[in-house]
Amino acid sequence: MKNKNLPKAKYDLINISHYFSPRVGGLENMAHSLLLGLKNYDLKILSVFGSAKRYSTDVEGFETESFRTLDLFDKTYPIFGLDFVRYLLNIIATNPEAKIVIHSRHLTSSLIASLVCRLSNHPYVVIEHNAGPSYFNSALITQIIAWADQNIFGSVLRNAEHIFAVSESGKKWIAKNFRISSSQISVIYNGYTKNGFPNLYGKKEDIVLWASKWIKVKDPQTALKAYMKLAPRYKDWKFLLIGEGRNLQYDTEDLPSNLQIIPELLKQEDLFRLIQKSKVYVNTSLSEGLALGVIEAVSFGLIPVLSDASSNKEIAKQIGTLEYIFGKKNASDLARNIQKAIIKSKNTQYVQDIVRRNKDAFSMDKMIEEYFKKLLPHHYRNTKINTLSIVMPVYNEERTIIKILTKVKNLKLPNDINKEIIIVNDASTDESMSKIEDFFSDCEELKKYNCSVKLLANEKNRGKSQTIKKGILNSTGELVVIQDADLEYDPNDFKIFISNFLDDPYLDVIYGNRFTSTNKMFNAVHNIGNRFISSFSSLFTRIYGFTPKDMETCYKMGRGELFRTIFKTLESETNFGLEPEITAKLARYRTMRGKRLKFMQLPVAYVPRSLALGKKMRWLKNGFEALFEIMYFNTTPMKIEEVVDGKNIKRVI
Repeated sequence: MKNKNLPKAKYDLINISHYFSPRVGGLENMAHSLLLGLKNYDLKILSVFGSAKRYSTDVEGFETESFRTLDLFDKTYPIFGLDFVRYLLNIIATNPEAKIVIHSRHLTSSLIASLVCRLSNHPYVVIEHNAGPSYFNSALITQIIAWADQNIFGSVLRNAEHIFAVSESGKKWIAKNFRISSSQISVIYNGYTKNGFPNLYGKKEDIVLWASKWIKVKDPQTALKAYMKLAPRYKDWKFLLIGEGRNLQYDTEDLPSNLQIIPELLKQEDLFRLIQKSKVYVNTSLSEGLALGVIEAVSFGLIPVLSDASSNKEIAKQIGTLEYIFGKKNASDLARNIQKAIIKSKNTQYVQDIVRRNKDAFSMDKMIEEYFKKLLPHHYRNTKINTLSIVMPVYNEERTIIKILTKVKNLKLPNDINKEIIIVNDASTDESMSKIEDFFSDCEELKKYNCSVKLLANEKNRGKSQTIKKGILNSTGELVVIQDADLEYDPNDFKIFISNFLDDPYLDVIYGNRFTSTNKMFNAVHNIGNRFISSFSSLFTRIYGFTPKDMETCYKMGRGELFRTIFKTLESETNFGLEPEITAKLARYRTMRGKRLKFMQLPVAYVPRSLALGKKMRWLKNGFEALFEIMYFNTTPMKIEEVVDGKNIKRVI
C-alpha cells in the first residue's frame, strides 16, 4: 500500500538527521544552514528528522518530514519507529537519483537510513560530526555504547559511499577507530559567516558565555567550577551557563549574583541575540567533531576559550587563539585562560583580527560550495557552464568558410554562454586560412558576440579525425561540439542542445539526428549508407544502452572533460573513422563508480551538399573503412587517463 504521506515531487537531495530545527547543537544548526545554502542552487530538497510530533511542512524553500520519536539520554538518542522506516523505503524507491545524506553514525535515524539504503541498493554519504568516543555517567553504559558504536553503528560509516569529516582530527579518528581508508573520507570545515562585526562591537556587554547540552561529553561542571573562581573577582562581568540535562550539579543559593545558570536550550535566534552582547565564549568538551558553536561565537566577535580536544585545537590554530587552550577537566587552567580573554577583549582591533581569520578559515559560502560540489557534482557542473567550445576542422573550404563563421559568431547562446571557436587548418591549399584570419582580425568585434578564437594548424594533412582531436584537446569549454566548415548543418541547433544540458545535470552527450521528415536527403546512396552504418554500429552499442540513429552525424555535443578524456584516446587516422570509434568508446565508458553515460538524440536541420560543391565522403572507400572500425573499436579495450577528485587515474575499459 502506498504511503499517503509520500511526496509527489522528485528530490535531488534527501537529508536525514535525528533533529533538525535550529537549536543549541552544532549538528542541527549545521544541517539547517547547509540546506538553506544548497536550496539557493534551485535544488529540490527534503529533510527527514525527529521531533515531538509528526508533521510535514515547507521551511524556507525546502520540504520537511518530521517523525515523533522516543527520546533517550537527555534527548541525545531519539528512537524512530516503523512509520519512519516505511516512509524511507517509499521515498528512496521513488527518488532513485537523489543523494542521501545521513548526519552522524551513532543515531537510530542513521542506522535505519543506512539499512534502508542498503536494502534498496541506493548509495548514501555520511557527514560525521563527531571525532571521539561517547561519554556517559555510568561506566557500564559507556562500555556498552562503545561496543555498539564499533559493532553496530560503525556499519553506517563502513557501508557509506563516502564520508565527510568536519575536521582533520575527525578524519584521523574515523579512519583509525573504524578501520576505514583515508581515501574514503573528505574534510569540509563547518562554516558560519556573520557580517558587520565592527558595528556591533560597541553594543557588547561584559559577558562570558557557555551554551550547550548538559551531557557528560560537554562537561558543563568544569565550566561552573571555573566560573565560581572568577565571578567574585570580576563582579562587573556576567558569567552565563546555558543548557539542559542531568550533568550539571549546582545549588542556586551558592551562586554569586553575577553567575547565572539558565536551564533551557535557547532557540537559535535567542542564542544569537545573547552571543551578540557577549565577549568571551567557553567550550569545555571532552571531544568534538568541529564545534559550530565556537565558529558562530567568534563570528560575532567573542574570544574563544577552548578545551584541548583535538578539533578545538584545530580551530584555535586556524584563527590564532592557541593561547586560550586549556586542559580538559582542569577548572583552574580554564579560569586562567578566561581571565586572559577578559583582559584581551578590551582590544577591539585584536578581536577583529580573530574574526577576520575565522571568516577566512570557516566561511559559510565555502562550506556550502564544497558540499554542493561533492554531494551533487552533476548539478554543480551545470552551474559552471560558461563556455561552449566549437571545434571546426578546415580543409579547402574557401567557398563556405565565411558564411559558416558568420553564423557561428552571430549565434546567441542560452544564459549568454561564451563561444570558444577553435579552427584547425588541416594543411589547406586554398585561401581558407587567409579568409579566416581576415574575418577574426577585429578583436573588439568578437567581444561583442561573446566570442574568443583559437587558430591551430597541422603541418601536413592529417585527415578529419585527427584534426578534430587536436581541436578538442585544445578546448577549454564546459561543453564541446563539432562543427563542419561547410553549410550542411545549422549552428542554431546548438541552442536546443545547450538547453537540454542546462535542464538535465546528468546528461553527458547529445547526438544530432539528420534522418527526420523535415530534412531531404538528396543522395540515396549516402542516405542508405548512413542508415546502414548507424544500424550496424548499434548492433554493438545496444548492449551498452546507446543506439544512435545517426552515428555519422557531425553534431556531437558533450561535457568538456568527458570529450577531452575520450578524444585523447582517438586512434583513427581516416577522415571519418572518428564517428564509429568515438561512438563505441562513449557507449562503453563507465564512471569510476560503474555508471554509464546518459545520452540524448535530437533532430537537427541538414542540407546536404553534392560532390561538386565539395562533399568529401566517398561511400565505397569510407563505408568499408567504417565497417572495419566499428568492429575493431567495439571489441578492443580502451585505455583512458582522466582526473578524478584531483587525482590522475589510468584504467582500461
